[in-house]
Amino acid sequence: RTLAEQILADNNPNYPEAENSPAGLVDVERRFVGFNGAVDEPQLRWLRQTLQHARQHNERCIILSHQPIHPGSCGLVTLMWNYDRVLSILREYRDVVAVSFAGHAHKGGYERDEESGIHFRVVEAALETPPPGMTYGVVDVYEKRIVLRGSGRCESAEYDLSHLTTATATTTTNSNNNNNNNNEWTNSKTRANTVSPTRITEVESEL
Repeated sequence: RTLAEQILADNNPNYPEAENSPAGLVDVERRFVGFNGAVDEPQLRWLRQTLQHARQHNERCIILSHQPIHPGSCGLVTLMWNYDRVLSILREYRDVVAVSFAGHAHKGGYERDEESGIHFRVVEAALETPPPGMTYGVVDVYEKRIVLRGSGRCESAEYDLSHLTTATATTTTNSNNNNNNNNEWTNSKTRANTVSPTRITEVESEL
């Protein structure tokens, strides 16, 4: 919490009275609001170590994070504070990272990174679905593609893995292995430490 407060104080002139307001912030600076967060140093080290381990063992990874990592995949007011550092690591391991799935931006979004070829998908929010409707997605992993089968507000999509030039094996870290195709996948989760949200008003159109 202390680190998050310092980041907001250094980057958002509206803090602390209106920590969720991006007023006066331009372009990617709009991400420095109170309902966002960052991946801290220990998590960045863990991410790099996990991806390096995957590379050494010829594995592939799917990245899961609450907040979006790529500025082209979401409204900038929902972007992770230190997205640039995380994105830099993922680009370094473009032969390992197949796709990045995130949430937080309720409208969802998608961008394929031009530099790395990695897919960045923000999944549409289930809480925006009026009851009794349901929003969810099922991810099917294949050797050369990943398919998201969406229901409700979640849009279906298929992502080719042509950017993965050297990884040939896959693994999963959560022991829930489904090896129908004798493939294993590493599931790398990044968590953003966020400050407590207050009222969100002027930025709702970007969520």
